[in-house]
Amino acid sequence: MRHLYLIGNMGSGKSTVGAHLAQLLGMPFVDLDTWIEQSTGTTIAALFEREGEPAFRERERVALQQVAQLPPHVVATGGGVVLNPANWAVMRRTGWIVYLRAEPETLWQRIQAPTDRPLLHTENPRDTLRAIAAAREPLYQQADWIVPTDNRTPDEVAEAVKRVYAPTPEQPLTVEVLPAQPHSYPVLIAPNLHTYAAERIAERVRPTCVALLTHTRLLCWAAPLRDALQTLGIPTQLITVPSGERVKSLRTAQRLYTHLLDAGIDRTGALVVVGGGVLGDLGGYVAATYMRGIPYVQIPTTLLAQVDSSVGGKVAVDLPRGKNLVGAFHQPALVLIDPTLLSTLPARHWHNGFAEMLKYGAALHEGLWNRLQVMLEQGALRRRVERNNPHAWTLPIAQCVRLKAHVVAEDERDLSGRRALLNFGHTVGHAIETALSYRHWLHGEAIAVGMIVEAELGQILGITPAPVVNALREAIARAGLPTRLPQEVSIETLLEAMRYDKKRAGDTPRVVLLEALGTARLVSNIPLNALREALKRCVPSEPSVGCS
Repeated sequence: MRHLYLIGNMGSGKSTVGAHLAQLLGMPFVDLDTWIEQSTGTTIAALFEREGEPAFRERERVALQQVAQLPPHVVATGGGVVLNPANWAVMRRTGWIVYLRAEPETLWQRIQAPTDRPLLHTENPRDTLRAIAAAREPLYQQADWIVPTDNRTPDEVAEAVKRVYAPTPEQPLTVEVLPAQPHSYPVLIAPNLHTYAAERIAERVRPTCVALLTHTRLLCWAAPLRDALQTLGIPTQLITVPSGERVKSLRTAQRLYTHLLDAGIDRTGALVVVGGGVLGDLGGYVAATYMRGIPYVQIPTTLLAQVDSSVGGKVAVDLPRGKNLVGAFHQPALVLIDPTLLSTLPARHWHNGFAEMLKYGAALHEGLWNRLQVMLEQGALRRRVERNNPHAWTLPIAQCVRLKAHVVAEDERDLSGRRALLNFGHTVGHAIETALSYRHWLHGEAIAVGMIVEAELGQILGITPAPVVNALREAIARAGLPTRLPQEVSIETLLEAMRYDKKRAGDTPRVVLLEALGTARLVSNIPLNALREALKRCVPSEPSVGCS
């Protein structure tokens, strides 16, 4: 277990919620401000008045380091703890960070005595509170998770945070995708959730019959699910296909249509996919097109599928000329993410999925990026015991899902360019996969090199700062992923493959480029000579391998 750090503005309820939460979790509780007051024998207000804010912040830093050495606690921090990068480093190394968020008006209503708040000793404390909240919001957003507290009681907030810190199959962490829309659906996330999968499917989808699509090596997960569904009175047919990107084809889809017909699946039935990204894409495409669309459920079994491809409704098969060129938008009815299922994942596939996590951090969320760096430092990929600890992965996986759900809600059909941000590294990465005929390199390995090439491109165009390029390259190398293009593929072959990139506008490519870690934008009219130069910078000096 780890510490649970609660951060947020004054009035967000950290102390009250923290005390409730500690009781729910059976953990000790510490309030950092109270810790400082007890150690100094005076109040926070008196310390501010006597020593000033800089001196208080130093006391706060020391106190946090002391608390971090304790066994796991629920820790209510002070509102300004986020101002010091050293505090972030301590909290990330020793625990999970949850931001209790409230609107400024809510904060003001909750603050009973502004005179007890040193920072509000101003002519207009209400305006001061608004200004402080606005200034700190970008820092708070770097937390591992955000729990809104407006219009919620402390008990309700504590229950919500408990699901973040310690989700269970009965009370999973839930991310709503496309909320308040007709085809909205939940993504449920918890260790051992697979033990409740049949009940969740029956409750949410209510199928009259089920086809369960999987790989032979995943029957250890799929067969018990089939038996559980049949125990609930839902006839279930197992369908297995080989693994690998090459099965993601129209030919395989046609064979699956036949299997579904033979199994008696109609529009009252459902397709349940137990597998990784390839199987999810293929199964989703089949569900979208069979009988003009049937419900389907994603139960992803790879890290890459859990953090990315199982959510968002983009389903497709490949053509010889390019990846995902025949597809549809077809949202699943339900996604069940269980990090326990990753226990069967080979080490190379952990690195493969981690590449997509790095993509989310680099393009969308600096806090996630920093969390992933700490995970690398602590051996999350090197040590088998860490890889097989579902509690170490649940929240980072959920953060990726939350980020994707947010982008999908803004641009479900990929029309505004916002959803294209999810494709950082994919213009070049997909070209690598196509050039290799979907052999030798895994998807994440190709995306890893794609991110480096596209970061180099951003630097050439004056958009991506050099330190960002270097940080990205170093992180990808530390994650055991390739950093150079495959030896056997020429630059001209890659440029030709990019002609079929779906983000392309006419004859000119559009590429997602980084402005900073956590911030990206889609750039049009990319000069061909700049793209060629970026590729040249990543040509290997010796033969490369995708498996690191």
